[in-house]
Amino acid sequence: MKINKKRQPIVGILVVLFVIVIIGALYYLNLTETKMAKKPGIKIYFIKGEKLEQVSRAISEEANPLKAAAAELMRGPNDMEKQSGIFSEIPSRAKIIKIGKEDGTAAITFNEEIENYGGGSARVQGLVAQIVYTFTEIPGVKKVKILVGNKKEVVLGGEGFVIDRPLSRDDLNAR
Repeated sequence: MKINKKRQPIVGILVVLFVIVIIGALYYLNLTETKMAKKPGIKIYFIKGEKLEQVSRAISEEANPLKAAAAELMRGPNDMEKQSGIFSEIPSRAKIIKIGKEDGTAAITFNEEIENYGGGSARVQGLVAQIVYTFTEIPGVKKVKILVGNKKEVVLGGEGFVIDRPLSRDDLNAR
């Protein structure tokens, strides 16, 4: 088989261009994956049906994770999540008035409106689970102390869900 000498430079140029395009595409995909992997996010827990439902929220790199989690938890599900049946047991008028972390425990102080969730034991368990699961997603947080105003002990619901110590996920699963 005889190759036309006039076509050899064209074939060579096409091969070089093809290799450059492939290398460029791989470089672009690597940059995109790196940017996506570095984009900070946080997991927030709401309720769907009778179970906890985890959703992700993007946060800025400079954001304090505790404050970002608090803001997103209190903001509640977005419209798309609501349409899929996701809701929050946290009362709309409840506010976080203080937040801190010490020795692996996040201390979250709510106003008294957190006590006005209006439901039975399943609702209060969902409310507490949302809070504990959301904040224990933050690296370094293993337990969550839920406080209401200046009270030393929190009792939620008519059934008397007592919160007198920091709670972990294991504590909730044992109930």
